[in-house]
Amino acid sequence: MFKLTNFLIIGLVLFSACKKVEGTGGTSALRGKVIGTKLASSGQAENTEVICTSGANLEHGDYWLLNSANTSKYYYIYYVNPTWISDADPHLAGRTGIAVNFNYSDSNLDIAQKTQTALAGISAAPFTVTRTQDILHIIHTTDATVPDADNGTTSFAIDVANQGKYDGVQSTAPAGDQRVYIVYGQNAYYSNTVRTNEVGEFSFEGLRNGSYTIYVLGNDPQHANASLKEEKTTTIDSKESIKDLGTFDIYF
Repeated sequence: MFKLTNFLIIGLVLFSACKKVEGTGGTSALRGKVIGTKLASSGQAENTEVICTSGANLEHGDYWLLNSANTSKYYYIYYVNPTWISDADPHLAGRTGIAVNFNYSDSNLDIAQKTQTALAGISAAPFTVTRTQDILHIIHTTDATVPDADNGTTSFAIDVANQGKYDGVQSTAPAGDQRVYIVYGQNAYYSNTVRTNEVGEFSFEGLRNGSYTIYVLGNDPQHANASLKEEKTTTIDSKESIKDLGTFDIYF
C-alpha cells in the first residue's frame, strides 16, 4: 500500500509538472493592429462687442454690418429717425435689414437698448445678445470662424472680444509605439507587454494553447485624465496557429 501511495503521489507531481498552461513556450501567435483617433481641439464661439454712441452721433440711414457662420444669415442694422420722411433702408444686397428707431436725444444706453431689442427680434438668430450699459455682447451660437462685423457708416466701436474657431477635425491613424498588454488565462494582472510598430501592428509570439486577454489603454474622451481599456479575449486551441485579433480602436 505504501509503494502504491508513493507511486500515485509521484504520478500526480509529474502530471502537474508536464501540464502546459497559458503562456510562452509554444508555437502560436496573437497579432493585431492599434488604430488611434486624436481628439478634436475645443472650438470657440465668436464674441463681438459693439459700443454704441448717442443718438446725436447718428444720422438717419446710418448702418453697421453683422455676419455669422452661415452666409445666408448676414445682416445690416440701420437707424431710422421718424422726423425724416426719406427711406432710411440702404437695401444692401445679400443681407437682411434690421431697423432701429431712434431720436437724436437718445443717450448711448438708449441706443444700445433699442439695438439689443431689435436684434432679439430676429427669427432663429444665429447669436444671442446681452448688454452691459452701452456695450452689446453678441455671442454666436456655433463654434466657428465668423467674418468680423463692421461699423459701416456709424461711429460705433466694434471689436472681436473672442475670435471664433471650429471644433476641429478628428484624425484617425495607426498608433505607432503604442503599448499592448496580454493576460495569460485567469491571471489578475497582465503577464507581458509589447509595443506596436510604426504602422500600429503588434504580435505576441511563442504562445501555448489556452485563453488570453489582450488590451490597450487610450484616453477617455468624456473624462479628463482618465483612461479607457479596449480589450479582446481569445483562445488558442491548436499548435502553430496565428490568430488575427483585428483592430483595437483607441483615443489619443
